[in-house]
Amino acid sequence: MAAPVGFGLPMTDREIREDDADDLLVEAADWLVCLTSGAATDDDAARLAAWRATSPAHEAAFREIAGVRNYAVAAKHNKKPAMVSRRAVLAGGGTAALAALTLGVARPPLGLWPSFAELTADHRTAIGQRYAFAPVNGVKVEMNSRTAISLLDTTRDGANGISLVVGEAFITAGERSAPFRVKAGAVEASTRRASFNVQRLDGGVRIACVDREVTCLGGDRPIMLRANEQVFVAADGGTRRSEIDGAKATAWRRGLLIFEGASLAEVVDQINLYRSGKIVLANTALGGLEVNAIFHTNRIEEAVPQIEQLLNLRARHLAGGVVVMS
Repeated sequence: MAAPVGFGLPMTDREIREDDADDLLVEAADWLVCLTSGAATDDDAARLAAWRATSPAHEAAFREIAGVRNYAVAAKHNKKPAMVSRRAVLAGGGTAALAALTLGVARPPLGLWPSFAELTADHRTAIGQRYAFAPVNGVKVEMNSRTAISLLDTTRDGANGISLVVGEAFITAGERSAPFRVKAGAVEASTRRASFNVQRLDGGVRIACVDREVTCLGGDRPIMLRANEQVFVAADGGTRRSEIDGAKATAWRRGLLIFEGASLAEVVDQINLYRSGKIVLANTALGGLEVNAIFHTNRIEEAVPQIEQLLNLRARHLAGGVVVMS
């Protein structure tokens, strides 16, 4: 098992500066939550003004977070999630449907327990955990919550590639003579030098390039991604390329999930990385609903009631942490 983030890998001056910037973004998000909670006072506004005036970096962090328009934000620490009403209690029909599921190891129903591939992976993270490791000299891999990775092309010097079994990882590759490969199902990303993010979730595979260039294979044609570009490869092989804000696309590294015009299906996929059980949508049409939101990963239990309110949906809470939204 890999060492926890912050252990085993020395931090450079640049990484320390980036961590400071990440801390400011988290603080800025907290200020935004406070201001939109409905309980903000004049004193809160004055304290925010003083915080923003602390330094240009503070002001820049607030402007970046405030750039997410028409968003929903998770409640503050002292605000309890909405209580589950009687209608959300497990109904008899739901019990029968759940009992009718066939138990499996290769592909567990609703992903309620790890698959065989996850159990046999070289590195795994549990819910809420993050780990970092170096598969080979010059390459750093940061694993998100509920992620499993197996090593590829292992040599005496290390592994020249990884297979993302499930979850999400951020890869930083220094200058290399041979490409470093990241496989995610039928999709493969490779680079000699780049920083990029790879997600393998229910809906497909998403590769986001943050710095330099990444070559992607597995869709209907090879795609070269440059900084602040991403490609989504659906299960049927279809591809969708778009521009991104690299800092927001990798905000999970600083404990935030930032969505701007994202589909509900994508939002649910990512939220499921941080909670036990699974959120499922009652029909595919719901998956296309647009979401603008900011969530804290360490308070992810607040996401369901927030989405209910934002999109006027109903959540049914079933056994095993399963939530059906309709």
